[in-house]
Amino acid sequence: MGDGTYDYFVYPEENFSQSDVMNLYVEVTKYTTKNNNEYPYTPYEYQGTQYCSELYGKQYYEILYNGIFDEDKAPLIP
Repeated sequence: MGDGTYDYFVYPEENFSQSDVMNLYVEVTKYTTKNNNEYPYTPYEYQGTQYCSELYGKQYYEILYNGIFDEDKAPLIP
């Protein structure tokens, strides 16, 4: 979207299965503090590959796998 709200990753089908892609994002437990109390939450942390390695450790609140697309029909390729 260009506003930093979403990150969109495209992985080559010949190198990554759906489970390979989903395994790149690991659930972690983090804590936020409000009114002197800590509350846990569970984001997903990108554990990366050589693709998008500059985003290693970045956290996401939701991960969506949109499936396999032909190159000319893939939605929203940056």
